[in-house]
Amino acid sequence: MSNPQSLHVVLHVPEGLEFVAVDDIKESLKGKITEEATFLSEPKTGRVHLMVQTTKPSQIIQSLKSATLLSVYSVTLVVSETNIPQSTFDDPQLTYDFTNDVTLASPWENALEAVSIASGSNSSDLAPTFRATFHKGQLKNSAQSQKLAGYIGFAFSQRHPDWKVKLTEYDQEVVALWFRSTEKAMLERLASCADHGEDGPIVLLLGLTIPIKDPKYRNRVHVGRTSLNPCIAYCLARLADPKPGQVILDMCCGTGTIPLEGASKYPSTMWIGSEVNLRTLCVKAKGNLEHSGVNNVDLMVGDGRCLALRSGCIDTVVCDWPWGLREGSYSAIQKLYPKFIKQIGRVLPTHGKALIVTQGQKLFNRVLAYSWSKDMWTTDSIIPIGIGGYDVYLYILIKKEPKPSAETTS
Repeated sequence: MSNPQSLHVVLHVPEGLEFVAVDDIKESLKGKITEEATFLSEPKTGRVHLMVQTTKPSQIIQSLKSATLLSVYSVTLVVSETNIPQSTFDDPQLTYDFTNDVTLASPWENALEAVSIASGSNSSDLAPTFRATFHKGQLKNSAQSQKLAGYIGFAFSQRHPDWKVKLTEYDQEVVALWFRSTEKAMLERLASCADHGEDGPIVLLLGLTIPIKDPKYRNRVHVGRTSLNPCIAYCLARLADPKPGQVILDMCCGTGTIPLEGASKYPSTMWIGSEVNLRTLCVKAKGNLEHSGVNNVDLMVGDGRCLALRSGCIDTVVCDWPWGLREGSYSAIQKLYPKFIKQIGRVLPTHGKALIVTQGQKLFNRVLAYSWSKDMWTTDSIIPIGIGGYDVYLYILIKKEPKPSAETTS
């Protein structure tokens, strides 16, 4: 019997919603991975680390491939974990050389075999192909991503001279990413991480992409400039935690991503997508609804400033409000937000919940500070998240009990 080996897998998830993704991943993998697994995540990193001791890595990889991971963008099987010295990181050429050397020294053979077995790849007379990708993420450096990927690709081809570079329709993707970490369990895995300051050491991971279905077009065929990624929409729906029979509203549904993701996850709930742009609603959102096949979504033409809905008829609002960046302007949303807040307060019952995504934190806070807004809402939490390179905020609001009127108290 072979000795167990430590398997490290990175699951790339919506930034800031790691805590939602962890629960989703655990739920999706329940019963599929029998070995004891450890899940690590740090807020606003966009990563969940899966650590497991196993004698059958290909079975773990196959479990990840077959699981329905609705909160996951992509999956990376880690081949090597290295700490980059700060002095090396500060010099671009030293960084290139260091990355090259680590790639040459990494144990690629076992990982390539495990991924190949899990993927059911058959031997072929054609030379295997690969591409190299480097993700710099939030850790900025003057070294260029394309050059870093080039050094990794060159070193990998030195180790495996029979492999050919191919940028599309390749057999394997060699991936590298770096980040700082203060996670204790992560630091314990590194051989040298003595004193690196409060921000933690610079960790370089090299690995292979475990192919899963691309979530970009899940439940949809049409996208717009401001359409949310389905993984983010799914995490928002999961965080809303709707109960059977409840009605959930997206008052700015656009192409319908949030209602469709929520409806497919919670078939015993009803989702309403309201949109003011007729073409977006009637062509894109309707087309996505027909493509998805879900039957618990209704679409309606609606203006968020004056919703054509009865008071108190909605249980939860989940919405990505206009930011005034990719579409519209700050002056436009400045007029919209107070009216939006009043309208969702009207259609929600007492203790009703609203999950609102916005990039305009200062404006949103200013609206919440109005006296009428203070009387209407309790701010349950404000969660920093990342969308498309922007720092964005998820507000979770709870509608308060209405204050007794003067006539009631007299």
